Amino acid sequence: MEQRRIIEVKKNILAANDEAADAFRAARADEGTFFVDVMASPGAGKTTLLLALIAELRRRGVVDLGVIEADLESDVDALKIKEAGVASVELNTLGVCHVEMGMVERAFAAFSGSHFDYLFLENIGNLVCPADFDTGAHTRVMLLSVPEGWDKVMKYPPMFAAVDALIVTKCDYLPLNEDFDMERLTERARALNPDLEIFVTSARTDEGIGAVADWLQTQRAEKVRA
Repeated sequence: MEQRRIIEVKKNILAANDEAADAFRAARADEGTFFVDVMASPGAGKTTLLLALIAELRRRGVVDLGVIEADLESDVDALKIKEAGVASVELNTLGVCHVEMGMVERAFAAFSGSHFDYLFLENIGNLVCPADFDTGAHTRVMLLSVPEGWDKVMKYPPMFAAVDALIVTKCDYLPLNEDFDMERLTERARALNPDLEIFVTSARTDEGIGAVADWLQTQRAEKVRA
């Protein structure tokens, strides 16, 4: 009889990725770099939030900041970060819908040994694939904008379950979106992830940005060694 083997490709790929992620995370912790993976759907405001957070951290005396900008194509967002005076590396995935550790390692090497207190990865605009891939970050956050609707928590549960914090963005639109149910969003998100931190923010008005910065600084103090 013909013998057949089932090769669990996804499991094998993820295992190798996770091993590399653990090594990267430990190396960054040893050198004092706190690495944050920022995930969201397209248009949720990742770059705008990062610029607001960078400005807030600078006001607090943090100067060593870097951003890895992941996009399918283009360097539009990376240029915005560089215009703000922050070191940025563009990571074009050329159609791949997630970021893997090999990509992170190549992007980090492009900084040529620069030291960062905070390093951010602006992940691909996607609420599906990125949830599966450990990028070596010390903490993972996802953004959900008010215009998208609160019910994304029912459509993309793996992402809500995978992150450490949910940052609701564009809250200045709440008066215009009566259907956005913050209470139901919070209830369902915490049912998926009981330890989830939830922040309500507007980069336009700075609402909630200080609270996110407070949390990041606490996380950094707990997870890096310098």
